[in-house]
Amino acid sequence: MSASEFRLPRGAILFTRDGFQYEFRQDLGEVHHGLSLLLARRRTAEGNIRGQVLLKAVGVPKLDEMPRIKRARAKLEEQVRLATYLDHPGILRVHGLHKAEGCWYVITEHPAGNSISDLLTLAGECGRQFSPLFTLHVGARAAAALAHAHEAKDGQGRPLRIVHRALDVEHLFVDWKGDVRISDFGLALSDLPGRVASTVHRPQGDAFYSSPEMLLSGRVDARSDLFALGNVLLELATGRNILDAPDALTDEVKGSLSVRQRVRVRRAVRRARLAGSPPQVADAIWRAATYTQADLEALTAPLPQGLGLVLRRLLQPRPDARYQTASALATDLHRWLGEGDAYGQEEAAAELHDMAKQAHEVMLELCMPRPRERRAARDSVSTNGSCGARP
Repeated sequence: MSASEFRLPRGAILFTRDGFQYEFRQDLGEVHHGLSLLLARRRTAEGNIRGQVLLKAVGVPKLDEMPRIKRARAKLEEQVRLATYLDHPGILRVHGLHKAEGCWYVITEHPAGNSISDLLTLAGECGRQFSPLFTLHVGARAAAALAHAHEAKDGQGRPLRIVHRALDVEHLFVDWKGDVRISDFGLALSDLPGRVASTVHRPQGDAFYSSPEMLLSGRVDARSDLFALGNVLLELATGRNILDAPDALTDEVKGSLSVRQRVRVRRAVRRARLAGSPPQVADAIWRAATYTQADLEALTAPLPQGLGLVLRRLLQPRPDARYQTASALATDLHRWLGEGDAYGQEEAAAELHDMAKQAHEVMLELCMPRPRERRAARDSVSTNGSCGARP
């Protein structure tokens, strides 16, 4: 479903639920086959606004769309059932499923903060990176949320083996208080009874954050999420992405693979193409098969010891060489942070507010909400570099 297809005017009431009217504000585009994302806000019967929500929506199907729409509806039901086991402050909440006039909607919490993608844009405009401590803080909070998801069990105590599969810079949010949250387990893999099985092996999020095993075979487990988180943290700390290195994909590098390895890569590229992935995914697949320990060492060389060690372990090509659990990762990250004594949520908030002051015009261009005024940031959390004067 899309707002343009239904010609929804801004302000149209989509449905009423639990005493609230859900008012359409913006079509955010298709997020998966047959699923569209809408921004809506809730109003009371008296017309008072009670915040924004996100709606994953499936519209009334045409006859030739029935198989695709039925599958999309099943995925919505699965997301709501899975969400009952994801009760953690670091995971955005799913409020429920609503059906109205042939359309199905999953109501999800609207993130209060900015995506890592937007924060990277701000940092780029300032010509600086976030501090290593800020990166460790984001990683520790995200790892704790992933540990909750990975270790979740059903009502009978059976492991659900949840894997997010789409963790990237668009699904991690940091608010102005320094709190970190993960969004959208709608594409998650799990052992939830009756789940809709995947019919294609392809990246579920941005391919440049997908694990090598996801890109090359489609087979994933919880350690794949840890690779994705590691790549997000690498970009937050350095501005670089281990899988986004087109200049490194020379014929010589590709030729260094064995015949069997090259066949495997070409099959993966072919699968991605048949699944409708964009052409640049082929570069991510080749890079996943060819990057080396020397590449990891070079990318992390400028970083402090603790962060560098963590990232090199997270970004190992083989899952058995990475951290094996998100809990173990969270423990190490907290240790390098000094268990909150050296750097915690307050310091992260100060760093964010400091950057916001220097990137005012960029925030206006991105329509990013401004933070409320707060006490001056501590000198100790200033990061290297600053935005130059802007006209």
